[in-house]
Amino acid sequence: MFSYFPALRFKQGEYFACAKLPDEIQQHIFPRFIVPPPKERDPELARIPTPDEIAYLTGNRIGKHWPFRPAFLDAQFVAPVLEGDALVRMFEVARTYNPNLIPVARVSDLTNPVYRELIKTTTPRLGVYVSYEDIDPEALISGVQSIGCSPEQCVIFVDFTGADLEPERAAGSVGFVFDLLGESAPWNRIVFQGSAFPTTNPAQHGQSILIPRNENKSFLAGLEDSSVSPDRIGYGDYAADCGEINFPTKGRGIAIRHIRYTTPTDTFVVRGNKEGSDDQIIRNVCQRIIASSHFSGRD
Repeated sequence: MFSYFPALRFKQGEYFACAKLPDEIQQHIFPRFIVPPPKERDPELARIPTPDEIAYLTGNRIGKHWPFRPAFLDAQFVAPVLEGDALVRMFEVARTYNPNLIPVARVSDLTNPVYRELIKTTTPRLGVYVSYEDIDPEALISGVQSIGCSPEQCVIFVDFTGADLEPERAAGSVGFVFDLLGESAPWNRIVFQGSAFPTTNPAQHGQSILIPRNENKSFLAGLEDSSVSPDRIGYGDYAADCGEINFPTKGRGIAIRHIRYTTPTDTFVVRGNKEGSDDQIIRNVCQRIIASSHFSGRD
């Protein structure tokens, strides 16, 4: 079984869902939690948090909802506000609740001495995020070495957001990226991340629609096209979401009452009717999923 490295916005719905996963499922999951910036309204505070509150709330919530297992903590959207000591404090607080948190840095962050304070003492020590368009193996190697790591101690997250993920066309590109990185250094893991899910909800009120999971199909096709050993490769998507990380600048959008149900090949998007209470609409959505040919049973 492949380990699963989902990229998840560290927001209430996501961390609540992670906490409810059965233990036998959690042991195969290594989430990359993306911390929202302080312009994002916090539902528990009912307002925008201060930088200090971000540091302490993030740690506290990890402690409650993902307290034991390894996870990657990606601060790229909040780091400009939590510069220096505040960023270090966020990781210190989070690790008092979960010592298995691994920082994620962009390649440009590798020249920042703050990240030398954040890397772990055990492997993997660091995750590095890079777009598929910006891969420079020499820059990656020199960057991780400059903050005191070796490639064997680092996980590389390659984000294919924005790429053409039609499997027939993507297989060669994905396989090429795996080979390019795999031949450059013995990285701890090379993780594919991407999503073919639309940026806007594809289902209208009362409608159901199938969206092909082309990110997964492209990953599997690329793996076959690559000479890198599968045990050095990891798979991650953005759960049932698009890969475009776009935190709103103000306010909160109205929740779209629907469920995105994952099948082996597609995401089955079932949207509720326009009128009615949340519980009535979601009950109806669930009934429609259960009655469909896509339902795989309670387990």
